[in-house]
Amino acid sequence: MARILVADEHALYRTGLRTILQAALPEAELLEAEDFDGLMRNLMEEQPIHLVLVSLGLTGSTDPQVIWDFKRASATTRYVVISSNGTFDQVLHYIAEGFHGFISKLQRDDEIIEAVQEVLAGRLAVPRGLTPFGSAAEAYRPREAPQRRFGSQQDPFGLTRRQRDVLTLLADGLSNREIAQALHIAEPTAKIHVSALMRTLNVRNRTEAAVLAKDLIRILKTDQAG
Repeated sequence: MARILVADEHALYRTGLRTILQAALPEAELLEAEDFDGLMRNLMEEQPIHLVLVSLGLTGSTDPQVIWDFKRASATTRYVVISSNGTFDQVLHYIAEGFHGFISKLQRDDEIIEAVQEVLAGRLAVPRGLTPFGSAAEAYRPREAPQRRFGSQQDPFGLTRRQRDVLTLLADGLSNREIAQALHIAEPTAKIHVSALMRTLNVRNRTEAAVLAKDLIRILKTDQAG
């Protein structure tokens, strides 16, 4: 049975998140912490905490190196930042320091539940809508689907050079790990680039992304040849 700790300074959000997760994961034990001391007390209990969802506002510091305080208390626990905002670079920094993911408070309930399940399964969780050019808040503002029309020698999505590299490998069916190896980047970085691409392309999964990527690459090559 998973033991999950929700550590947030705002009682309304903390209790709401706990209620959502308890309904989706009835076998899990959900705990709450309202401050840093409460978080640390839970981590040092004899019964292990498997996952902590933590607002860094609760710690009094936004420095991701605070995770080392957590790990000294419980090295086997997995830690995910919860926040109403966070840039692409900040999320990369969190993961580089050892966090296992980032959850935006603006995500839908089902997306948060999916993220929690991903981390409990040993994977990383990053908002699908987060891009190198925007924040988590901007990622969840309503927006129109991009028009899939192609101008001469330009793609309709304004992809960066790195995103085009990832797009080509995604079209070939490579996994995040294989993309990371091919581009000599960290696997979490590849995951975030793929997530950003899926949002930009307005697709629901990697299969749709790969199909659209093949079409996009083919048309771009045709434009450039002409």
